[in-house]
Amino acid sequence: MGVLLSWTGENGADLYAHGKCRDISLDGLRVETLAAIPAQSHINVRVEKMEVSGSARVRYVRRGRMGHVLGLELRTQVRQQLLDALRDATPGS
Repeated sequence: MGVLLSWTGENGADLYAHGKCRDISLDGLRVETLAAIPAQSHINVRVEKMEVSGSARVRYVRRGRMGHVLGLELRTQVRQQLLDALRDATPGS
């Protein structure tokens, strides 16, 4: 599932990256991207196919096979939007 990320860099410039959602939990997402976004950064996230967007905090950054793996902690409102979208997308719900 594609994810769009945006944040403000150290120099104040707006930065953007594409990523792939590798895991979804009740608290957040694990995203793989080429961008190295510093831990504790506040970012904006948009999950493309679900039309869910909002803010998150980068909890951790690890080197991955194809770049960087980010652990994103979603804000409460975004969590609920994502859970609702997943429930609506589940057959038989």
